[in-house]
Amino acid sequence: MTRLRRGLGIGLTAALLAGLLTPLQGAPAAAIALPSGFQEQIVFSGLSQPTNLEFASDGRVFVAEKNGRIKVFDDLADPTPTLFADLSTNVHNQWDRGLLGLALAPGFPADPYVYVLYTYDAPPGRTAPVWNDTCGDANNGQCVVTGRLSRLRAAGNVATGPEQVLIHDWCQQYPSHSVGDLAFGADGMLYATAGDGASFSATDYGQLGNPRNPCGDPPGGTMTPPTAEGGALRSQDVRTLGDPTGLDGTVIRIDPATGAAAPGNPLIGSADPNARRIVATGLRNPFRSTVRPGTSEVWLGDVGWNLWEEIDRVAAPTGGVTNFGWPCYEGNARMASYDNANLNLCESLYSGAGQTAPYYAYHHNADVVPGENCGAGGDAVGGLAFYPGSGGSYPAAYAGALFFSDYSRNCIWAMRPASPGGLPSPANIQLFGQAAASPADLAVGPGGELYYADLGGTVRRIRYFPGNQPPQAVITAAPTSGTAPLTVTFDGTGSTDPDPADAGRLTYRWDFTSDGTVDATTPTATHTYPATGTFTATLTVTDTLGASNSTTVRIQPGNSAPTAVITTPTTGTTWQVGDTLTFGGHATDPQQGTIPASGLHWRLRMEHCESVGNCHTHHLQEWAGVGSGSFVAPDHEYPSYLELELTATDADGLTSTTVRRLDPRTVDLTFATSPPGLQLSVGNFSGTAPFTRTVIVGSTNTVSAPSPQSGNSLVHTFGSWSDGGAATHVLIAPPAAGTWTATYTSAPGCTDSYGYTCTTSTDRPFLPAETTVLPLTGDDAYTSVGLPFAFPFYGQTHSTAWVSTNGFLSFTDPGSPLGTNTALPDPALPNAALYPFWDDLFVRADSSIRTATTGTAPDRRYVVEWRNIGMYGSTSARITFQAVLSESGEIVYSYADLSTAGRERGDSATVGIEDGSGAVALSYSTNTPDLRNGTSVVFTPPGGAPPTTGAVSGVVTNAATGLAVAGATVTLSPGNHTTTTAGNGSYTLPSVPVGAYTVTGTAPGGLSASRSVTVAPGGAHTVDLALAAPGGGEGEYTVTTGPRPFVPANGTVLPLTGDEGVTQVSLPFAFPFYGQPQSSAWVSTNGFLSFSDPGSAQPTNAALPDPAAPNGGIYPFWDDLVVRADSTIRTEVVGAAPHRQFVVEWRNIGHYGSTSARITVEAILSENGEIVFNYADLTTSKPRELGDSATVGIEDLAGAAATQHSFNQAVLANGTAIVFHPVP
Repeated sequence: MTRLRRGLGIGLTAALLAGLLTPLQGAPAAAIALPSGFQEQIVFSGLSQPTNLEFASDGRVFVAEKNGRIKVFDDLADPTPTLFADLSTNVHNQWDRGLLGLALAPGFPADPYVYVLYTYDAPPGRTAPVWNDTCGDANNGQCVVTGRLSRLRAAGNVATGPEQVLIHDWCQQYPSHSVGDLAFGADGMLYATAGDGASFSATDYGQLGNPRNPCGDPPGGTMTPPTAEGGALRSQDVRTLGDPTGLDGTVIRIDPATGAAAPGNPLIGSADPNARRIVATGLRNPFRSTVRPGTSEVWLGDVGWNLWEEIDRVAAPTGGVTNFGWPCYEGNARMASYDNANLNLCESLYSGAGQTAPYYAYHHNADVVPGENCGAGGDAVGGLAFYPGSGGSYPAAYAGALFFSDYSRNCIWAMRPASPGGLPSPANIQLFGQAAASPADLAVGPGGELYYADLGGTVRRIRYFPGNQPPQAVITAAPTSGTAPLTVTFDGTGSTDPDPADAGRLTYRWDFTSDGTVDATTPTATHTYPATGTFTATLTVTDTLGASNSTTVRIQPGNSAPTAVITTPTTGTTWQVGDTLTFGGHATDPQQGTIPASGLHWRLRMEHCESVGNCHTHHLQEWAGVGSGSFVAPDHEYPSYLELELTATDADGLTSTTVRRLDPRTVDLTFATSPPGLQLSVGNFSGTAPFTRTVIVGSTNTVSAPSPQSGNSLVHTFGSWSDGGAATHVLIAPPAAGTWTATYTSAPGCTDSYGYTCTTSTDRPFLPAETTVLPLTGDDAYTSVGLPFAFPFYGQTHSTAWVSTNGFLSFTDPGSPLGTNTALPDPALPNAALYPFWDDLFVRADSSIRTATTGTAPDRRYVVEWRNIGMYGSTSARITFQAVLSESGEIVYSYADLSTAGRERGDSATVGIEDGSGAVALSYSTNTPDLRNGTSVVFTPPGGAPPTTGAVSGVVTNAATGLAVAGATVTLSPGNHTTTTAGNGSYTLPSVPVGAYTVTGTAPGGLSASRSVTVAPGGAHTVDLALAAPGGGEGEYTVTTGPRPFVPANGTVLPLTGDEGVTQVSLPFAFPFYGQPQSSAWVSTNGFLSFSDPGSAQPTNAALPDPAAPNGGIYPFWDDLVVRADSTIRTEVVGAAPHRQFVVEWRNIGHYGSTSARITVEAILSENGEIVFNYADLTTSKPRELGDSATVGIEDLAGAAATQHSFNQAVLANGTAIVFHPVP
């Protein structure tokens, strides 16, 4: 399903048909529900699909229309806009393409430039117009277009001089996921967003469409798995080598005067001009963006496909390229359709750094705020706007809030900070506007009021009244036209006032002819218009305190509306994808006779339904001034149907509209596996076979048979499809129903590289847990529990576990209840976990989660039971299951009260175990209904000594050429593991002890690269390195160890005492860090300092890199520490410029949980960018003092790149310094 297609779309309402620009200052828009004290008012109407609005400092308002026209209003009271610029010849306005981005220079109007981002109506290398907004088969990928970012010079209210094109790129094959938005950061740089330009109906890696591979991804590419790089994978193009980088699916940061990459960009040293521009990637359809005031943080609304809408945050655009993971990820989870296609670009992301998680994501089938009545299923996150932190007219609770909207749900929310001055909190979201009018863009405008662009043709504002609220006037009138004399009945009883004291006490004044005379004062009235003419009737309602509001309606006596008639296609006409349908019609008028073709206007739209009655609209095509024509039936998901609309307008402006519904011809396609019960993907749907999908005849469907799959102690390997296709291939829906079967070969095999095995047993009794009921209720909760014995798991012992309502427990804090299951292993949280039934579950009133301990040492068992647990989305389903942890390390999952329903047997659940790195796991089943009452799944640890080492291997290439580098040196730090690459660039480091390492590759000519890896017991880890030449200190570091003198900091004692403190300090010089100068830092009691506010002291360390806070960090000893009475944290500046050093010393610091442990640690920041960690007073007999629960390393501001020395390893030593050198 496509998302921005709805975000642009496309839904045409009566307001769009008005044809006249009518200022309605203060006119009410009564449908929206707002918090007490707020009212919505229509500011401008009669616009043609407004997509963006910008407020100038001189009071002017600029509005972009999707068709390519920009209009400017002198102020909010201006009734008639001026056409600032008409780019419609260049703009491709079809489906979700058009003029979408608009921004004013920060110094406007003194800096007189207006910036635009639009879909350019031509393929690469050609000149617009090519398609003229009427591409007949746009959704077959044949109408390839590009994107253009330009600036226009303003002279008063009109553009003067030629359009200055800054960037012409963004190849787009399909008619959605086009260009996006524009915004300026506090740094004065221009930020632009864009979508992937790929299919929204099928899994698109470049194999679809006609022509094939029109965007050259890469030129001449085969577009077959696993090496394909096209389609949605264009969003990962910056990670590919050997072909020019495209800008699809990215955020770019540019110089607004030239369009060149802005100074300080993460890849500024690249030879590729587009790569130099990119600051974020991995986006599907970031239709709307905003910048947090006073910063250069870019916040994005990325429209999702199957499950999730995302709000993403680019926290530090210059700190490293942020990868949000599309199409390999959607929300926090792997995107199953692309995962199952086994594409290298995704598989390397899964096994490598993964994606930066959304700042906030909401599921298509869930409320954003419980009980909000916004609907679900049809989702398109749209406008974003920050409310000012001070000085606004709204209540103080909204200071610093992020307002966001969903076009399909027609709702607006406020994500408010948890505390004043903080970031918006996903835990503090309020429904702000319910039943809004197609909100496509949000902006905070004059007076600190929220405005939004309504695709139906209006601009609206939401005003706060701290005292008396004015009433809202509403008129109904019938008839509004007809033969004179014309008697019209007027009704104002729909007018309301939100103040209870005014209920039933409004007064009414009617002026039927706009002559200033009050013609009636009753709620309802009639008036006869004796002669032909056009009149405006006005109703003014006033409350008891004198506040009033007016609204109008146009009356035309002596004129009757025409009657529009569609002759073809006839009622009942059906279609399949690719059919050419002709249309024709006419209109007659009582006064004028036959309406000429110039008075006819046709619109074609698609209603795409998530379920029966839950539809959203795509505007596909328009034809003006014709009586007939034709179009090609589009390719789209089912359920959906077409509507052909004809509007006839007579000489006096009266209209008549008629609509013909055109349903598709459909076919049922059944998909099966042999053996049955395995997973298959069709389009965006993944499920347990067999299943049947209803699709439109002729539609393009991508089918995937993931391999291998495990279940019921077997490993299933794909063999063939019944149609002879590859594991992933395209299926064009035939006219007749049929069955497609994927055949697998099955073999025993339920084991992992560590040595765990799994079996099933029918003789393990279910052990009710009757001792403790955990405090877990409702949806999405978790809690920690102490274990009664040290439980051995993947070579580690654990004394604490975190139990989630969603059917798993983990031995590390998962951070949230994590209701969306994934396949195992997965480096994303949770890790070090047991998954007896990981699914989206719900602890209802008759449910409980319970624990008990049975037996005596050394044969004790700890039982966690999920009793009578509900399933999200079902009020009746209940399941009972348990995990039993034995003191020996054995793990048993048992089940009771499962019905025969697939979901209760696990067809949307993950069952298995996983190690702490998320690199090694044993999966019993993933989304397959293999569970049974009375059948236990038993996980047995290896009988011999568990492995204590793993292996690291990979391929080293030249980042500039993509060629393998032979003879490169590969080193792991810490430790003494070194090897040299073979002729094909490959290397292997066997028998690496378990732990966290930095892998560094070097080659002659100054080529180098580093990546982090956490080696798991028995794990085989792939770390590929792309060596680059020195980049001027833009973010590469090398690390060495050796003797350095400890430099005591005897200057300033920081005001940090006790547990969990953090304070900001000014640096004595501009310290270069990952290519950016830093002037201040936050120092934490927990052994680190960071160049961005960590928000708290952050006592829980993590492996690096990690996008979660803290970021931009220097971590000499990140652990849970305490500043005791005999402890201090101190700073001092030593040396003279340009060789100064800033020393931060944690002196005699205690460890949380120990009253005796003390360590002394320091970080020395040199003016040349060098960083030194040094240590004193470490007790060699205490592993914790040597770092066995600490992180040691440095990390960039985005949490995307890091050089990690050690993670939870006792490798530190007194007198041995760790030195980080920036690459010169």
